[in-house]
Amino acid sequence: MRKEYAKNKKIALYGTTKAIAEAEAVLDRLDGMEGEVIGRRMQNEGEIRLKIQNAIDSHNLKATILVDGNTVYPYIKIIREYEKLKKSGTLEKMSNEFYKFLHLNFDIAHYDKNGYIATYNNNFAELKREIIDSATTPGWHTDLQRILDYIQGRAAVSNVA
Repeated sequence: MRKEYAKNKKIALYGTTKAIAEAEAVLDRLDGMEGEVIGRRMQNEGEIRLKIQNAIDSHNLKATILVDGNTVYPYIKIIREYEKLKKSGTLEKMSNEFYKFLHLNFDIAHYDKNGYIATYNNNFAELKREIIDSATTPGWHTDLQRILDYIQGRAAVSNVA
């Protein structure tokens, strides 16, 4: 199911009716969810994306939340999986969510997760060297930048154990 967020038409929620209702209730309690649109972009999109990312993490929201058509990714969940894959050294236990995070944002030349894993020889270090270490994202994509800062070694993280 899809629902446009009432306070900001640039925010869309996807999931079950229950998951959407829970996410909407959390978003309603956040300040600054209204976005002033200049041209095609919201002036405060980066700020909104970080607020939503924090809400996803702190409330364990199950709905997928998009801002202007781009998914806001959970920070803690992505970092936890990154650390598990790094520790294992392989990609065979990569979740579909982590696969989508990587291929939709940094490396799209694959047909499916198994092809992606095969391309990097099921080797986490190879994937990190080839994709993650050189990954970039636009400045307004603040939730992704926050994740990249951690996995590229530019920031520390807490509460991911």
